[in-house]
Amino acid sequence: MNKLLKKPAVKSKPRPAVSRGELRRMPKALPKAIVRRLNALASRVLHVSWAEGLLWFVAALCGLVILQGALDWVFDLPRLVRFLFVTGDLTIIGYIVFRFGVQPWLQRLTPDETALYAERHWPELRSSLISAVQLARKPNGSEAIVKALLDEMAGRIAKLDLRLAVQWKRLAKLIGLALVLAVAAVGLIVALAPKSLILLQRMALSTVPLPTETIVTAVSRDFSIPVGQTIELSAKATGVIPRSGRVEVTYEGKKPEMITVSAKAASPDVFSLQLPNVQQPLTYRFHLNDGRGEEWKVGLLHPPAVKEIKFEATYPAYTGMPPAQLSAGSLSLLAGSKLKVTGKATQSLKGARAILTGNERTLEMKPGGAGRTDFATQVDVPKEGLEGLWIELKNDGDIVSQNNTIYSIEVLPDKPPEIEFTEGQLEKVSLVAEQKPRIRFQVRDDFKISQVVLCVQQTNTLGEGEEPNPGKATRIPIPMAQHAAGLTFDFEWKEPAKNVDWREGNTFTWWIEAVDNNNVTGPGIVHTSPREWSVVSLQTKREELAEQLRKHAESIKDLSGAQENLRNQTGDLLKQDNQK
Repeated sequence: MNKLLKKPAVKSKPRPAVSRGELRRMPKALPKAIVRRLNALASRVLHVSWAEGLLWFVAALCGLVILQGALDWVFDLPRLVRFLFVTGDLTIIGYIVFRFGVQPWLQRLTPDETALYAERHWPELRSSLISAVQLARKPNGSEAIVKALLDEMAGRIAKLDLRLAVQWKRLAKLIGLALVLAVAAVGLIVALAPKSLILLQRMALSTVPLPTETIVTAVSRDFSIPVGQTIELSAKATGVIPRSGRVEVTYEGKKPEMITVSAKAASPDVFSLQLPNVQQPLTYRFHLNDGRGEEWKVGLLHPPAVKEIKFEATYPAYTGMPPAQLSAGSLSLLAGSKLKVTGKATQSLKGARAILTGNERTLEMKPGGAGRTDFATQVDVPKEGLEGLWIELKNDGDIVSQNNTIYSIEVLPDKPPEIEFTEGQLEKVSLVAEQKPRIRFQVRDDFKISQVVLCVQQTNTLGEGEEPNPGKATRIPIPMAQHAAGLTFDFEWKEPAKNVDWREGNTFTWWIEAVDNNNVTGPGIVHTSPREWSVVSLQTKREELAEQLRKHAESIKDLSGAQENLRNQTGDLLKQDNQK
């Protein structure tokens, strides 16, 4: 911080052996009038430093723009030199921000330092203000006397504007300098536009050429082609548009040659040249009027390719399946598996990546092996979204592989378990309170079943239109002898009254829930459709059974009558045949 903001040294008043953070806290016993004046002065000191930093920032920025623009105009600075200038610019700007912005904030005045700052401007205060601050922090003697002294100091300080201790006069010259440089920079940019705008782009490391009467902007730039291909080189002219121009073409190992080019009929500002059957790398540069474009390169492509590739599937542990080698044309994988991809390229590789289709992910691969021709990666197979992959290779010349093969991937989901009730299990069953519900069913899964649960919810407690809620159901685990792919259950719920209100008049909705052992993309959970138990009286159950017997008897009687009618019809037919 400059001399204006320099903190006064104090030898007669030693500071307490406490941290700066504690010193920065305003003593609670200090009167508000003193606190307000001290805070205002500390803020003014900080704001003046920030203002000085802003002025230095404007002056430095405008000065650097003027200086570097002029140097670039005269010497056509290479991009490397412009990069070094940008690095220096950022260093200067960073120093200004730290010196006048960050550092003053980190070292902002403590109440003691602020008091000393004020006493330096008003000598008549002597050491009364700093004494008041320190006395408020560590009062000595009678509280009444301390309070009286602090109140007296508050009365004196209330009449002073401590912010006047900070002088702004030193900023006047800096304001003038910043204003002059800002006006000069803006004036030059406006007066020399659009050339000045191009110089600004070059300061930002753009590759645009210097602002001559004719500006040459590359259209084709650097590119690479397969051997023997016909290429078109083109550039665009802005400013003064000539009728024709020249292209300086230099084949590798040969002398440059100048070839005359004309503008395109459809685009008079675009000049192009076609070169057939290119067999060698070359460089080219357009010369249009007084403008000269940058030098660009045309390289020959020898793209790398996949020489061999292998796929190995590692299935989730819950399946119990061993790793398996897969054919590139048959990549069927269970969701949650891992697909290991390894291969070799025809060239040394600078980089490689596996690009997944469907979920649009990219997996970077680091080339390995003695010749850096090996590549490897591992793909986590999700539940959905993955459709295939292809391998993109890049050789040491940054040439990327072409016409890459896409390997299709079929993701097989782990199906949830299936539950099937044994024949004869009714959807609605009435029971007396003493009866124990019995359920017979089978559960099957692709791999193994880990849990089977009976879910029960009292139906007659639900509101109108309210559906059974699995989250509120009572869950009774059904014992399993082992985890297996297929299990048969004959489950008797021995003590329903311990779990639900199992008494006459209540009805219960129940279902079976089965969970498989998929701990990667699952688990797979399935529920049967809801069924019903009704707890009825013994008399109601007897009547129900009697009704069932009656219906059964009627069905037997109807069947007997149908058989009798069939016999009569058969006899009549036989008689008719005999008469004939």
